[in-house]
Amino acid sequence: MSLPYRDADQIAEAQEAVRNNIPLDRIAGHLRVSVDEARRLLDLPSIRPIPETTSDDFDLFACDRLDGVL
Repeated sequence: MSLPYRDADQIAEAQEAVRNNIPLDRIAGHLRVSVDEARRLLDLPSIRPIPETTSDDFDLFACDRLDGVL
């Protein structure tokens, strides 16, 4: 999926808005793109959900095995 064309002035204004803590959904509305597309246009990190871990997933001895790999 290709991103819509935005000139350098529009991107600079959007980056300045990010620095001034303007909400990203408002910036995306101004640029007439979705929030995900605005993130890609502005080279912002995407939001990924943090995987939930259970107590069974925790391994106390993982560092010992990794020392052998290094």
